[in-house]
Amino acid sequence: MHHMLIDNFPIYLMLLTFIISITAIYLSFTNKTALQASILESAIDCIMMFNTSGRIIAFNPAAEAIFGYEREEALGLTLIDFLFEKDGQETTFLNLLFTAKDETMIGKRIELKAYRSDGSVFPAEITITYTPYKGKDIYTAYLRDLTEKKKSEEMIHQLAYFDLLTGLPNRNQFNQLFQDALSNAKKHNQSLALLFLDVNRFKLINDTLGHHLGDLVLQKFSLLLSENLISQSIVSRLSGDEFVILYPFGNRMSAAVQAEKIIQQLEAPFQIDGRNVFVSTSIGISLYPIDGEDPEVLLKNADQAMYLAKERGGNHYQFYEQEMSVIFSRRSTCEQSLRTAIEHNELYLMYQPKFHLPTGKIIGVEALLRWESHELGSVSPKEFVPIAEESGQIIAIGKWVLQTACLQMKKWQAAGMEPVPIAVNVSTVQFHQEDLVTMILDILHQNELETQYLEIEITESVSMHNSLSIMEKLYALKREGVKITVNDFGVGYSSLSYLHKSPVDTLKIDKSIVQDISTATSSSSIIEAIMAMSHRLNLSVLAVGVETNEQLSFLEKCGCQNIQGYLFSVPLTAQLFETSFVIHDANAGAL
Repeated sequence: MHHMLIDNFPIYLMLLTFIISITAIYLSFTNKTALQASILESAIDCIMMFNTSGRIIAFNPAAEAIFGYEREEALGLTLIDFLFEKDGQETTFLNLLFTAKDETMIGKRIELKAYRSDGSVFPAEITITYTPYKGKDIYTAYLRDLTEKKKSEEMIHQLAYFDLLTGLPNRNQFNQLFQDALSNAKKHNQSLALLFLDVNRFKLINDTLGHHLGDLVLQKFSLLLSENLISQSIVSRLSGDEFVILYPFGNRMSAAVQAEKIIQQLEAPFQIDGRNVFVSTSIGISLYPIDGEDPEVLLKNADQAMYLAKERGGNHYQFYEQEMSVIFSRRSTCEQSLRTAIEHNELYLMYQPKFHLPTGKIIGVEALLRWESHELGSVSPKEFVPIAEESGQIIAIGKWVLQTACLQMKKWQAAGMEPVPIAVNVSTVQFHQEDLVTMILDILHQNELETQYLEIEITESVSMHNSLSIMEKLYALKREGVKITVNDFGVGYSSLSYLHKSPVDTLKIDKSIVQDISTATSSSSIIEAIMAMSHRLNLSVLAVGVETNEQLSFLEKCGCQNIQGYLFSVPLTAQLFETSFVIHDANAGAL
């Protein structure tokens, strides 16, 4: 059989089969090597192979890109020669591997610093694996550049602990720092001061100058605070325009000195985008341990003190006092109750007439807002109007006042009253409503009241403010026939430079100036100056708060013919006003 097999299977075929088999084995090995080479060449991560002495025997393109070395430059060098700091912990790690054969590090991910060919350093992560090959030990290092990862981690840390606009510690980090400082103060029986700061009228800066400039103001303000810090102090931006400064070891005297220094430095305007921006602050101060022993209480008390400083005119500081808790408890109750005042029918209007002296006739009526709270009783407008403005509730309340006043005037006209304008006070906050003009005109239309019989009373600060948005609204109302009056004139900015640019019809001399006629020469001079200026600008003048014949006599001498005050009539309910001043026309149709 064997001989027959050879006869049937020629020798040359046997040789050919042997050659093919050897070739297949060779090709299999070659393809495997090619595959390995392909993986090495195309890998995204840096891959380096080296022997037991650390000499590099393979260096892929990704490694070339990361380190800036050509493959030929790298081959034959050691990792310690050019990749890592000579005396750093990375070199120690590699020496342990190469000399002490410490293989406990094999397979572990280790973060380290690596150096490029130009000497620049970057964070990296390295993992080394071990493979025996033909009786020799071969190591493979997989290295990844962590630069972008570290940037992301830093950004996350920045977002978590720092305010992006100012770079100051944010509320989250401040709470941790405050807790640490407080614990240290308790441990060593030390004092601590907390300053709570607010940028006065910051919303007005944003609304009139733009949010970009508002952001620059906050940056300038934070820089000023940072430059005034004493040793170990911390400044933080809590939110919006609210900042806090923590003074370890601070007491009443040192806190006052710091507050005064900040206020004094704010007397100079900020130079922003080529313009002067004047900024002031209100500062509340609480002290550990007399005003509280935990962060929440100390922050709350400093905040309350800051609000009281703001209510007293701003631009100064106020220490916390225990009585403030009662004040702010009422303030909180007031704000909450005010939210339901309209639906509970707690708001109402009083009406005070305006008179023309030469004829004795009524030339207008002012609608005055009042609040009789079911919970708090009678609340003064001086108390609840600022709260309504700060909380934004003045928008709904202001609309209710306009609606009620216009409806009432239309009823009186229908009853036979000679038509005169009804005056309604409009808050600065309301002028930030985009639809203010449309809303006012809609209310007039709904009540069938002609525009000439509505008078909008604004504060001096609104009339003098160089805001394009506010001026556009005032001119739009003026074009429709609505009258514009500046209330409390003479006690605000006392700047007349913008009056000729404003669509103002009437100036109301403030009550405080009128009542000082007999005692203050300056008040008399102010009235004389207002009258002279109004004649030149062709403006009407109304004196408010006239209560004595002496005041009336002086006003008449100055040529002021329009009067409002208790000497002529106190504010009246709608019913009493109608009884006293509305002459009923039997032929008039009822609304």
